[in-house]
Amino acid sequence: MIKKTSPVPAYYQVKIDIQEKIRNDIYKVKEQLPTDMEFCEMYQVSRITIRRALAELESEGYIERIQGKGSYVKFKEIKQNISKFYNFTDETIKMGYVPSSVFLKLELIEPNEEVREILDLEEGEKVFLLERLRLADEMIAAYDRSFIPEKLIPGFKKEMLQEGSLYKALQTNYGFVPNNSEETIEAVTIDEKDAMKMRIKVGSPQLLVKRVSFCDDKKVEFNYRIVNSKVYKYKLKLD
Repeated sequence: MIKKTSPVPAYYQVKIDIQEKIRNDIYKVKEQLPTDMEFCEMYQVSRITIRRALAELESEGYIERIQGKGSYVKFKEIKQNISKFYNFTDETIKMGYVPSSVFLKLELIEPNEEVREILDLEEGEKVFLLERLRLADEMIAAYDRSFIPEKLIPGFKKEMLQEGSLYKALQTNYGFVPNNSEETIEAVTIDEKDAMKMRIKVGSPQLLVKRVSFCDDKKVEFNYRIVNSKVYKYKLKLD
């Protein structure tokens, strides 16, 4: 119910309430929302108020309004638990989305000093750089750059990624898969080059995740991931 005496505008109260219901799975992804009139009765507000609330939810990507059919939930944030090891593909499926990747680049390169130090490489050792956009349904959730030592995956090719998962490709073709990792997360403002790839506003606040993945105690990947902060959230459970 809307608080009539609140200094917060009624449309904004409605918007936040619907948004929370989407986040908490009361309104599920791809599910049709109540009609405008049903929302009016539910919140005891005017149709103008409801339309403004829904218009903002649509502009922020939470819902999709289809003329003649109504409003549908487009997405809820992907809330990633970082208290245990995870991978993007499996976690995206758990949230009810279809994960996919857009291949951007695969090349064998001389790593910079940061990558070399993180992966404990000797001078002259090369790494494969794999660049991908990670999607949940059709939403760009992250821009990934994975660095993997050449000595661990000699002859690595794009064709090995046909199933979409890097970890599956490593397991199938090289007999190992990362099973633990260390991450650092920081806030960044996205530059023009990366913003164009992710189709988001230049200078907008995003999350930068630097992840070192291990197979047992061996370092096998350094992942440099820019996360779309509107789509992907991180949570940590503290006991």
